[in-house]
Amino acid sequence: MEPTMHVLIADDEAPARSELLFILQSLAPEARFCEAMTGDQVLQVIEREPIQVVFLDIDMPGLDGLTVAATIMDGPEPPLVVFATAYNEHSVRAFELAALDYVLKPFDERRLAKMMERVRRALEERAVLAEKQAALRGYLALAAPAEGLSKLWCERSNASRLLADYGDILWVAAENKDTFVQTRNGERLRVRRTLQDLETRLSSHHFVRIHKAYLVNLDHVAEVAPWFSGAYQVRIADAGRTQIPMSRRYALRLKRLTDWK
Repeated sequence: MEPTMHVLIADDEAPARSELLFILQSLAPEARFCEAMTGDQVLQVIEREPIQVVFLDIDMPGLDGLTVAATIMDGPEPPLVVFATAYNEHSVRAFELAALDYVLKPFDERRLAKMMERVRRALEERAVLAEKQAALRGYLALAAPAEGLSKLWCERSNASRLLADYGDILWVAAENKDTFVQTRNGERLRVRRTLQDLETRLSSHHFVRIHKAYLVNLDHVAEVAPWFSGAYQVRIADAGRTQIPMSRRYALRLKRLTDWK
C-alpha cells in the first residue's frame, strides 16, 4: 500500500525519536516515516523526500529548530511543522498565542492522537493548512528573522528543488522576469524571488548590486577592471573568469561600501 502521509521526525536524542516514532506508527499506520538528528539532516531529507509533516525538536545541535523551521518555510509548498519541546511555560505560552502546533516531551499518546487529528485536517483542507502556515511565518518573522538564514531554495531545470548555501553562490542574475543563481560547482539554478528581494536578504552576506541585473558575492570576486566611460568589468574567481558588467552608478556605491580608492 502506498503511504498517504510522509512524516519526518527530527530530534538529536535517539530515545525521543524512537518513542515518538513508536506512538506515531500506531496512530498513523498508513504513513511513511523518516528520521533526522540535526538541522542540516532535516533540510537534506526535505530536499529529496516529499515530506508533508515535520515533528521538529526545538533544541538541536548546529541549526536550532527555529532556524530550521524558517528555512523550511522559506521554500515552496513547505510541510506542516509541529514543534516538539520539553515543557517550558514561557515557550508553550508563546506557541499558543501564535496558534502554532506543538507537542510536549515526554510524549503523551492521547495528546498526540489529538495532534494527528489536526494534522490530517490541515492536510485535507487547504484553507486550514494555509492558516497554520501563515501563523508560523508570522511567528518566525520575529523569532527567527530571514537575516539568520544561510541557504536559498532553488530549482534545477528538471524542476527538482535544492538548497544552495549562500557561500556557494557566485552571482545572481535577473533575466526577463526570472531570477537565476550561478553556483561555484557550475550549476545555474532558478530562484522564485526578485533580484530586489535577494539584494535585501543577501546584503549582510557579502553580496552587492553591481548592475541593474546582477548581484555578486564579493567573496568570489577575483578583480575589477576598468572599462568604458567610467564603467567596469567584475571578474569572478571561477574557472572561466566570468566577466560581469558594473555600471558607473553601482561602482560609486561599491567604492563607498568597500573603501575602494
